[in-house]
Amino acid sequence: MLSGFVGAGKSTLLDALRANSEGVPIGSFRCGAGEESMHAIEEAIVRLAAQQPLDAMVIEAPAGVNPMDIAEHFAFGDDEDAPLAGRARLDTFVTVIDAANFMRDYASAESLVERGIAPEGEAADEGKTVVETLVEQIEFCDVIVINKTDLVGQDALDRLAHILHALNPRAVQLRTEHGNAPLSELVNTGRFDLDTTGSGAGWLAILNDEQETDRPANASGIGHFVYRARRPFHPQRLWNLLHEEWPDVLRAKGFFWLATRSVVGGSLSQAGGTLRHGPAGVWWAAQDRSEWPTDDPELEAEIVAEWFGDPDDNRIGDRRQELVLIGVDLDIDAWQRKFDACLVSDQEWALGSDARQQFDDPFPAWDVEDHDHDHDHDHGPDCDCEDHRH
Repeated sequence: MLSGFVGAGKSTLLDALRANSEGVPIGSFRCGAGEESMHAIEEAIVRLAAQQPLDAMVIEAPAGVNPMDIAEHFAFGDDEDAPLAGRARLDTFVTVIDAANFMRDYASAESLVERGIAPEGEAADEGKTVVETLVEQIEFCDVIVINKTDLVGQDALDRLAHILHALNPRAVQLRTEHGNAPLSELVNTGRFDLDTTGSGAGWLAILNDEQETDRPANASGIGHFVYRARRPFHPQRLWNLLHEEWPDVLRAKGFFWLATRSVVGGSLSQAGGTLRHGPAGVWWAAQDRSEWPTDDPELEAEIVAEWFGDPDDNRIGDRRQELVLIGVDLDIDAWQRKFDACLVSDQEWALGSDARQQFDDPFPAWDVEDHDHDHDHDHGPDCDCEDHRH
């Protein structure tokens, strides 16, 4: 599966794969946007396989499509009712990057509609930005093809490679001109796995590493910082920080605890000039123990590991701040101070929970009816989350 923006070189790469010198028979299909694209892909696979013996099929996805949506639709090959069962398996998800224009696109605040990538009025794409789409495609892939390398200098190319590695450290990187990539790195690699590929995002790998809270910048200035705290944020102070410019931050992701909202945790997702926030789910500490899982030892162990203080003390429990920042030349001490300043003070904490509910809270109301305990849920533009662009 090939993802990437218009002009990145997807079609050129696809043509090069079809014309491979190894003589490997490959079928190809370019699918359109919209809900019908899944059915079109399925029909194309059946049609191509019936026409001639093929070793592989390469599908070029539309520029604005989230590759995870495609993977989740087709990846359940062990299910007899799955669309591809007995016909094909997903092998490799590839994202093609335009080396010459990536940083411009990453800094863009344009929506897909404004860029002309998505038709106006499509509910699924309403308000979705260019940079959010780029991040989706980078974070969910097995291979990143950095194309058009002949159009940028070596230093800029190395810096781009470091940025892409920070966003997805698992993905194999290939540098190409005119889409000329080794066939063996893209076809029949066996690299795709729904859980593994879906967990490849750099922020998630960092968040799951409890030992490494920050990393100094590398030669290209790319580093990261994890902010953790067991005290709630004052809503107004956090709101003010979220509406400041974050010029050194490429990606931020995680969840947070507001002093005025002890039941529901907040979700934060920032990429380039776009930042969204909304409900992440209900804290376990806000639930009656009778609602806790009793048949999932792994989840029970996770709750215990995340619990703060005495097991019978629900004042904090699993509530916490846990935010990852990935950026260029991050001033880690400065960001630590910024977030610390948003926490409630000793005096504010001493006021008690009832008094804290009266703090000024400019965040919009959170509808958690459709949300569970998954604090890693990624709220897209069709969610009720509030968003703004730096």
